[in-house]
Amino acid sequence: MSTCRQSCAVPYAKDIMYPRLGLPSKERGKELINKLIVPYPELPVVNDNREVIGVVSEYDILDALQEGRAMNKLTAESLLKCGHLGHLTACKHPLTVTTSASFNEVLNLFFEEKFSILPVVEEGKLVGLITRKTIINVLAEERYGPEHAIFTNARAA
Repeated sequence: MSTCRQSCAVPYAKDIMYPRLGLPSKERGKELINKLIVPYPELPVVNDNREVIGVVSEYDILDALQEGRAMNKLTAESLLKCGHLGHLTACKHPLTVTTSASFNEVLNLFFEEKFSILPVVEEGKLVGLITRKTIINVLAEERYGPEHAIFTNARAA
């Protein structure tokens, strides 16, 4: 993740994202679990073209196991959600932003949708992700105070 510590403009998604991390939709069983052992609470799920089709969280795995589903039968595709607040399954338009999305756009999505990660795409392909911790780290930089336009725009949304 690159950050802008010197005096510069508000960053874009490409400036604050972590590099591409995703789960192939056909990933299953122990391989799926092993790929979720990362410092993020969920990961984007991608199809064979690296297009984001949803997200899978640790909770999705636990829920499936509690329902009595066999670990070796679980696939990322069978567990995915779209990331929209209130959607219990995946929809046709999972939440993503492009690399050129402004920090304000990203921040507003985090406020509106209450998710933990946001996949970043370029030309429809997964290139990275932004987490809640990323947002907090950017906001913690000295140059962002309550009077900054970031907070004004986020509250107005």
